[in-house]
Amino acid sequence: MSTTAFFVPRTVEQAIDLKREHGKNLVVLGGGTIVMGLVHDGLLFPKLAMSLARAGMSDVRRRDGWLEIGAATPIARLAALKGATTLERAAGMLGGPALRTLATAGGNLFAKAPYGDMCVPLLAMDAELEIAGAGRRYTVPLEQFLSRRSLKNDELVVSIHVPKAQGRGAYLKLGRRQANTPSVVAVAVQAVLDTNGKCTDVRIALGAAAPQAVRAKKAEAVLIGRRLEDATIKAAAESAQAECNPATDSLASAWYRREMVGVFVHRALDELGRST
Repeated sequence: MSTTAFFVPRTVEQAIDLKREHGKNLVVLGGGTIVMGLVHDGLLFPKLAMSLARAGMSDVRRRDGWLEIGAATPIARLAALKGATTLERAAGMLGGPALRTLATAGGNLFAKAPYGDMCVPLLAMDAELEIAGAGRRYTVPLEQFLSRRSLKNDELVVSIHVPKAQGRGAYLKLGRRQANTPSVVAVAVQAVLDTNGKCTDVRIALGAAAPQAVRAKKAEAVLIGRRLEDATIKAAAESAQAECNPATDSLASAWYRREMVGVFVHRALDELGRST
């Protein structure tokens, strides 16, 4: 089966109209890195396809303390951000230069583990998604979206809203190569410490440790009200290790991933503790 129509809408409204008209028969491409991989593997044969490259969704703005990232923004642009260190670092470690130029912030939200690295820092930074449909726009927490990863037939993710980072952040990734590799494990931490060095707020996000990026909420609870000292860090790392649910694949076994969650949460927290 070959593609019979390829649409390139010039506005979000045109894209929504096309989605409403064609529904699930229409395959949506951000940069095409996910879709074309499926096509090349013989797993997807789209009859109708739509590119969002020219739909006016590739801007990055700072507004009222928030960072607004258009869903069609290339990952390479996020890697060049200033003042969003955790996000910038994660973007710079995703794939290689060619992939980062094509892959988009919005498209990466739909990548399944062990891909979808950008969800990890975004989850730690408490990001929200703006979703648009026919005659409506609304926001939803990224964590809520990841639990279902579904949209109505006429809906699109149009932008990602990231609040101004509070406190300190860290991002670490383990892959089988130094670059251009899926994650064995990815960890992002965003923590706020008071003047006594105690955690008043903390978010720990894990990638490739479940079917989608998840927060290690039990590990977070271990840290609240406590200093980032060796015993506390060890307890939080063990908690994250216990609550994750990784899969076995060609990169790593579930056992190895679980072990590495503990190691990398420990390293990320230790990095934050040493920076105080």
